[in-house]
This record gives sequence, C-alpha cells and structure tokens, in this order.
Amino acid sequence: MQIAYPKSFLKLLLIGFALAMLPLLFAFGNAALYLDRLATQSRDTVTQAVQATRASRALVEQITFMERSARQYFVLEDALLLENYEKAHEKFVDAWQDLDQLPMTNRQKHALIQLSNEELSLFQSVVHPANPAPLIEETVDRFADLTAKAQDILDENNRQIDRESAILAETAERTQQIMLWQTLTLIPVALLVALMITFLVAQPIRRMDAAIRKLGEGDYTEPISIDGPGDLRNLGERLDWLRAQLNELDQQKQRFLRNVSHELKTPLTAIREGSELLGDEVGGTLTPQQREIAGILRESSLRLQKMIENLLNYTAVQFHAPQLKLEPIALTKLAEDILADYSLTISNKNIGIQRDFFPTEIVGDHEKIHSVLDNLVSNAIKYTSPSSNIRISITHQADHAIIEVHDGGPGVMSADKAKLFDPFYRGDSVYESLVSGSGLGLSIAKEYVDAHGGEIILLPSEHGAHFRVSLPLKAVTA
Repeated sequence: MQIAYPKSFLKLLLIGFALAMLPLLFAFGNAALYLDRLATQSRDTVTQAVQATRASRALVEQITFMERSARQYFVLEDALLLENYEKAHEKFVDAWQDLDQLPMTNRQKHALIQLSNEELSLFQSVVHPANPAPLIEETVDRFADLTAKAQDILDENNRQIDRESAILAETAERTQQIMLWQTLTLIPVALLVALMITFLVAQPIRRMDAAIRKLGEGDYTEPISIDGPGDLRNLGERLDWLRAQLNELDQQKQRFLRNVSHELKTPLTAIREGSELLGDEVGGTLTPQQREIAGILRESSLRLQKMIENLLNYTAVQFHAPQLKLEPIALTKLAEDILADYSLTISNKNIGIQRDFFPTEIVGDHEKIHSVLDNLVSNAIKYTSPSSNIRISITHQADHAIIEVHDGGPGVMSADKAKLFDPFYRGDSVYESLVSGSGLGLSIAKEYVDAHGGEIILLPSEHGAHFRVSLPLKAVTA
C-alpha cells in the first residue's frame, strides 16, 4: 500500500503538527466546557442559596417585628404603631415573593403558601378587627405559630442549600474524574499520532540515507526511488541521476584499467625478456657495473609487472567474486620462494629476515595466496629501513593457519588505519605509508583472504607495521 504524501515536506510537517495537536486541543476544549458548566452551576447555586437565606431570615425578622408592633398597638392603641405593623407586613410580603420566585420543592412551596395565608389572616384580624376584638393572648399565639413555621422554612432552606452543596461537590469530583480519564485516553492517542507522523517523516529520510550510504560504498546497481513528499521525491530523482552518472564513470574507470593494463603488458614483456637476456649475458660478457644495471632493470620490471597484475586482479574482483582453484599449499615453501624473488633488494638494503616457520599446509588457491603473501612481503621490504629486520611467522592454531609479517619501517599512521584496505587509497601522512604505490595491493589481498573465509588485520605495534593473516586450513569454494 503506497502512502499518499503531500507535495512538500513543510506541508507534511504542518499536517503532522496539526494532527498531533488535535487530540490535545479537543481535551483542552472539553475541559474548558466542563469547567464553564461547573462554574455556572456553582454561581447559580451560591446565588440561590444567598437569596433563599436572606429572604427566609427576612420572613422571620418581619414576623418578629410585626408581633412586637401588634402587642404595643393593643396596649397603647397608637396609630403610629399600627402603621409600623403595616410596613412590616409589606416587607414580609416582599420577602415572601422573593422566596417564592426561587426553585423549591413541593413541600417548601406548600409550607410557604400556608405561611402566607396564615399571615394574611392574622394581618386582617389585627388591622380590621371584628366584634368582639381578638384577644392579645390569641394573637400572640398565632404570631408564635407563624414564627415557628417561618423558622421551619428557614431550616428547610438551609438543608436544601446543604444538599445543593453536596451535589455541587459530587459534580466537581465527577468532572475531575472525567477530565482525568479523558487526559489519560487522549495522551496515548496524541502520542500514537505523533509516532505515525514521525514514521511518515522518517521513512523517506531513512531511504535517502540508505541510498546515499550505498553511493558512498560504491554500490550503483540498485535504482534510487524515494516515496515521500514532492520535494523529497524530486531529490530522490536527482540522487538516482547521480547514481547513473557515477555508475557510468565507474564502468569507464574499469574499462580504462582493463585496457591500460593489457596495453602495458606487451611492452613490459619485451622489457622483462630483454633484462633477462642481459642478465644471462646472451649479448656478451657484462662488466660488474653493467650487471648491476641489468639487475636494476630486472627488479623494476618485476615491480611494474606486479602493479599491472594488481590492476588486472582488482578489475577482475570488481566484476566477479574470486573463484578458488583449491590445491594443497605448503606455506613455508611459498614464503621461501617469494623471499627468493626479492633476494637482490634484500641484499642491497642489507635487510635481515627473521623466519619463525612451522611446517604448515593449507588447501586453497595457490595463485591468490601467493598474491596475498607477495603483497605483504614486498610492502615490508619496500618500507623497511636499510640494515633493519623483517620478521615473518607461519604457524597454525586449531583449524587456522596464521601468517604474520612485521617489518622494520615507520609503521602505519593513525589517519591511514581506517582506510588501509580501501582500493587506491595511499594516505597523506608525513611518513611514506604502506598504502603508497597503486594503493591496490592490500585491497586485493583482503579480497582474496575473504574469499578463503579468512581474515587480514593490522595489529598494534610500537614500531613498524605488523600484519596478521588467518586462513582456514581448508577453504570451501562457493
């Protein structure tokens, strides 16, 4: 299933940010809604509680004032006292109306209506007394009954306020739990969305990183296709174009190496034959100086032949995995033969060869093992200082043969160690390192050792370069 990406990487980031924020924004909005409802309910509850308490207390206070005014009026029969009673009655009616407008239970409504009717009846009997006039004791008892009923209404209102407060507290707790569970649910959702967006963003970047890494490693065979936003797809197309160009350059390099190597072999053969004829004194007896010059020609032609063979071998390795022709190989004899080829150079530089040979035989490709050992020995001879020593060790451990070559040269600089076995790498340290020359010898040696299932490494050394080759006693062909 192919993912439909937006046209630009920036748009993908914006969409991802928006999607990741959406659950959190929903949580914030929902929390704000719940809090607003809770605040409104709290405000209404407090307002109603204050109004109910104020009105209920006003009822009780006005009944008490009316009772006092009525008693004084019955005793003194002063019109001003009766007027005070009527004003208290009006305030009582106002308080009753305020209380009647508040939400109440049916029981509270019934008690409030009954209180109003009894107060009105008492007011009529005081203001418009019938014949005979009501007794003071009877009026006082009726006022006491009104006070008790008003106090009951006040108490009931207080109990109602307590119930509303409890409901409000329960609502607040329930809202808190809802918000908590909502947060616990939406945070994983937001994280999941963020992970999905991260995957969508990282996937094309990982593919691009892998493609660039392959280009850096010289693998130009696999086409580069980046599935992502439009600008990243365009970048992927540019990388594929670069891959095609690098592949063409690499093929041109391989063709050039093959052609140059083959072209150089023809004149080199003539030089080798001529130097050998001179050395054999076919053209006449040579003076000591002429013999020395003939030896120099022979050594130089051998070195040039080795460089050309390295180029040919490297070209072959690049196109085909090394094919092994297995046969028994006596490593000690092979080492002695290679040292004999360099006997003149060893003698001229007065190099001492320390042999730690243990008779060891392996089954492998004679030509390739010869190339490996020849590269190590030639490098050791080349970079060993005059009148120094080279140590060559051949042993076997368990099911592996161990070959070690430790020269007396300046060694390998730290900057060269990481790319020691890279093709064409020759280093740029202050000392002439072991990767000078064509830069192919160690690279080809590693290819051949790997083909045998072995390992070649550079061991730590206080002086000189110390190489170790581990080869199985019997290689297995692919």
